[in-house]
Amino acid sequence: MRIADRGLRIQKTIIVLFLIFSSGYVSLAAQDQQVGQQLDGLKKLPQKFSFVVLGDNRSGDEMYKKIIAQAMARKPDLIMSTGDVITTPGSLNDWSKFRERSKIVNVPYFLTVGNHDAHPKVPGSETIYREQVELPGNELYYSFIAGNALFIVLDSNLDGQEKKISGEQRSWLEDVLANAKQRHTFIFVHHPLYTEKGKGKHAGDCLDRYPGDRDWLQALFRRHGVTAVFSGHEHVYLRKNAGGIPYVTTGGGGAPLYADDLNGGFFHYVYVAVDGNTVNGEVVDINGKIRDRF
Repeated sequence: MRIADRGLRIQKTIIVLFLIFSSGYVSLAAQDQQVGQQLDGLKKLPQKFSFVVLGDNRSGDEMYKKIIAQAMARKPDLIMSTGDVITTPGSLNDWSKFRERSKIVNVPYFLTVGNHDAHPKVPGSETIYREQVELPGNELYYSFIAGNALFIVLDSNLDGQEKKISGEQRSWLEDVLANAKQRHTFIFVHHPLYTEKGKGKHAGDCLDRYPGDRDWLQALFRRHGVTAVFSGHEHVYLRKNAGGIPYVTTGGGGAPLYADDLNGGFFHYVYVAVDGNTVNGEVVDINGKIRDRF
C-alpha cells in the first residue's frame, strides 16, 4: 500500500467508529457522509487536543468498563487501542461483547490489530476482523491526521511476518514518514520494540525477537522525529526511552496482569495531551492515581 492509497485506507478505517457504535440502521450513503465528517473533524482539531491509549482489555470485560469510563470522563478527542480487544480470534460473540462494553465511547476509537483479534494460524479470523473493523485489503495498517499530528497504526501479525515490520508494510511506512508534514507523529503497534524480563511474559519474543529489524525500525523513527511509540501485548505498563523517543507499553486494559504492581502490573490507561509543540502523557491506574508522567 503506497501513499496514493492512503485516502482509501483512512476512509475505510474510520468506518469502524460508525459501524461498531451506531445504534440503528443507516444507509451506506449516510455512513459515507458521517465518515467524511469524522475525518474532517479530526483534521480540523486545534493544536490543543487530547487522546487516550489503552490495550489488552480482552477477557477483562468488567475491568475494561471501569477503565473506559474513567478515560471518557477526561473528555478525550479520540481513543487508540494497542490491540487485543477480544479474547478468541474470529469470535463473533467476543466482538459483540466488545461493542456492548464500549457503548460509552462517543469519540473516534481506532484499533490496532493484536494477536487475539486476528491471527494467521486461526483460519478466517483476519476476514472476520476486517468485517468487524472495515479495513481494506489484506493489510491491517493505516494512518490518519488529527490536529497537528500524524497517527500511524502498524500490523505486527501479518502472515509470515509476525513480530516484525517488513515487506510492503515497511515500504509503505517509509513513504508515509517521508511525506509527513505534521508537527507530531505517534506510532501504534501491538508488539513492543522493547521488553524487560520480570515485567511481562514475552521478553525477547516481541519485535525484539528480530533485533536487526527492530533496530532498523527504531532508527527510522528517530530519523523522522517520531514523538512516541505505543504498544500492548505485555499486560503491564512499561516505558523506555531510546534515541530520544519514549516507547510506551500499555497493556493494562483489563486482561489478567503479567507482573506485580511494582513491576508495572496494574490496570491503567494513558492520557496524552497535545498543546502546540508540547506533548505530555499521564499513566492513570484504575483508582484514578497518576502512576507516571512523561
